Amino acid sequence: MDSSSVLTLASVPLLAALHAAFSRLVPEPYMDEPFHVKQTQAYCAGHFSTWDEKITTFPGLYALGTGAAWLAALPGGSAEEVCTLSLLRAVNLAPALLTLPLLLKLLERLHPRTSRADLLGNAVMLSLLPTHFFYHFLYYTDSAATCSALLLLLLVLPAADGQAAQQSQPPQPSQPSQPSRPSLARVTGAGLAAALCLSLRQTNAVWIAFALGCDALHQLHAAGSLPAQLPLTAALAKLPAALLSPAAAQPGGRRGLHALLLRWPPLLALLAGFAAFVRVNGGVVLGDKSHHTPVAHLAQLLYLTAFATAPFELDALTLRLPATLRAAAAATVSAPLGAAAAAAAALLAAWCTYSHPFLLADNRHLTFYLWRHVLGRHWAARYALVPAHLLLARLLYPPLWRRYGALRSVGLLGCAALVLVPSPLLELRYLTLPALVLRLHCAPLAGARRWGPPLLAFGAVNAALLYVFLARPFAWPDGSTARFMF
Repeated sequence: MDSSSVLTLASVPLLAALHAAFSRLVPEPYMDEPFHVKQTQAYCAGHFSTWDEKITTFPGLYALGTGAAWLAALPGGSAEEVCTLSLLRAVNLAPALLTLPLLLKLLERLHPRTSRADLLGNAVMLSLLPTHFFYHFLYYTDSAATCSALLLLLLVLPAADGQAAQQSQPPQPSQPSQPSRPSLARVTGAGLAAALCLSLRQTNAVWIAFALGCDALHQLHAAGSLPAQLPLTAALAKLPAALLSPAAAQPGGRRGLHALLLRWPPLLALLAGFAAFVRVNGGVVLGDKSHHTPVAHLAQLLYLTAFATAPFELDALTLRLPATLRAAAAATVSAPLGAAAAAAAALLAAWCTYSHPFLLADNRHLTFYLWRHVLGRHWAARYALVPAHLLLARLLYPPLWRRYGALRSVGLLGCAALVLVPSPLLELRYLTLPALVLRLHCAPLAGARRWGPPLLAFGAVNAALLYVFLARPFAWPDGSTARFMF
């Protein structure tokens, strides 16, 4: 039994104890849970035509909850009777257990030259990301949606793809490698994972497209028709010809774009069906669209950069801070790209920052206090944070660009933007999956001196938040019990 399996098994008592604590101390559905629980219990009772118009997501979570109730009732009981809040919350214990193995396998695939100890340390650290860990214990879509998206990426992203940008020379057209078709089992598994993650959260369609794009780029790089390290403009100019190149041929005579599209038929079918749904529905949101009108909330990219960098680069931001600042200042002043990035960050902060009514009206979330005391306290606060955004961006994005090349890096950031920018609401849990995908692509933190501090910090934050949520409720203005959470 390997170390990751031992850690996963060792986490079972902790997860079970926390689940029991939530059942005992929070016996009633909380925050968004009443909508999810009521809808699932309607399904458990066989009322599949019932739908709450306030629900904005596909019914994947309710199908999982109903399936769990049916399994629990197999000895002859009634699914309606066992479809309790405690049982439904327990559904998310499965993705809680799968998170660490999935993260470890993804890190092994993207960074095969990294030591096993560092891969395991980074996987544990990422699995404890507070905005992911906390939602294992509530009946929300977050835990299962994130875990199923990670499974999809594991099945589709090509092995050792993260090493392409480390090669001293790009693949030569004179020595192309023959692209191999994924196995039927892998294609089928990817299709099921994609269907599940899309049924849990509509924005996961973006990560299906991202996985397909990464696989296509890998095939083009391997075939020698598109070098990995071309500048962005040159790569975009060469891409159409590369897609039509005979070098991208698959066994059986199909060539170019046709061959790439036929590698993952279930994923393409899902994306086509989702596109049709969006067109007919008039948007990605089900039910009440009044509070989910898409906007150009480009400041979300600044929030994502901070969230995906600051907690993980504690060494660079503390012990090595003077050197980090000198390097960032030199890059910003001397390079035209650095000056352009500074101007762009200021514009994003000035013109594309939104304060959603939900954000300002609900003091049960961390973002309420973040806005009240930092972002919204004074009009100059958003500008004062621009240097910090630039510093964090420099730590995050240039290494990705060097490692994966222009197209993959721009695609990754573009997909994160598609997920976050249309939302007017700043909510930290929405940053979880984009941040995890970014960190999975970053070079793993090397040595316990680097991954140990964020791991311990995440553990401490989780313990503090769980304590406050469970043991320190407070009264809301309407007399109901309120609890602090992300």
